Amino acid sequence: PALQNHQPYRTQDRMSVLNVGIFLVLFVVISTGLPIYLHYATHGVVTAIHGCMAFFLSLNTLICLWEIALGLYISHIQADYKKLKEKYGDKPFDSVTDFFVHPLPLSSAVSLRFWTKVWSTYSLYDPSYQNNESFGFFIDVGNGWSTILPSIVWLFAITYHDLVDPKVLGCIGIAKFWQEMYGTVIYALSYFFNKRYTGRTVGEVILFVGLTNGLWFAFPILGIYCSVMMIFTNSYNVFL
Repeated sequence: PALQNHQPYRTQDRMSVLNVGIFLVLFVVISTGLPIYLHYATHGVVTAIHGCMAFFLSLNTLICLWEIALGLYISHIQADYKKLKEKYGDKPFDSVTDFFVHPLPLSSAVSLRFWTKVWSTYSLYDPSYQNNESFGFFIDVGNGWSTILPSIVWLFAITYHDLVDPKVLGCIGIAKFWQEMYGTVIYALSYFFNKRYTGRTVGEVILFVGLTNGLWFAFPILGIYCSVMMIFTNSYNVFL
C-alpha cells in the first residue's frame, strides 16, 4: 500500500502543457539563443566558438544550481532513491522517461528541492550520487558552489568585453574549466573502475553516463583554449 501511494511521477498528468522535458528544451534554446543574439547585436557577428560557450555556460549555470541542491538535500535524495529503486526495480529507464514527462508548475521550476529528482533518478544508474561519502557527490557539490559565479561572469564578459580584463578572465577560465574537466575524468575512471555499469545496457551507459558527462569534458577543453587565447592576445578576439 505504501508503494501504491507513492507517485513521484503521476502518469495521468503527462498531457500537461509544461513538463520537465519541455522546460529543459526551452531553457537551453532561450539561454543559448539570447546570448548569441546579444553578441550579434553588440559585435555584428555570430561565431561557433561563442555559440558553443554560450550553450555550455548557460547549461552549466543550471547544473550548478542542481549540484547545490545535491548537497543541501542529500537526505531527501537518499529517501527518494530508495522509493524509486523499489518502484522501478531493474527498469531505471522508465524512471527517466517518467521524470521528463513530469508536470512542472512554475513553483516547482524555481524549487531546488524539486530538482533533486534529477539526482535520485540518476542514482538508479550510479548509486554513488545518493552516497554523501562518494567522490561523485563531493566533486559535483563542490563544482556547484565554486563554478556558478565564474560561469555567469564568463557568459556576460565574452559579449560585453569591458566588464573584465581578458587576461583576468582567461586566468579564471583556466582554473574553472580545468577543474570541471579533471573532475569529469576522475569520476569516469571511478565509475568504470568500480564497475557501476554492471546490469546496464551499453546504450544506457553511453546515454546517461557517457553523453552527459562527456559535455563536461569536451566543452571545458574548448574553454581552456579560449582562456589561453585571451591571455596570449590580451583580447576577446577568439569570440569575434
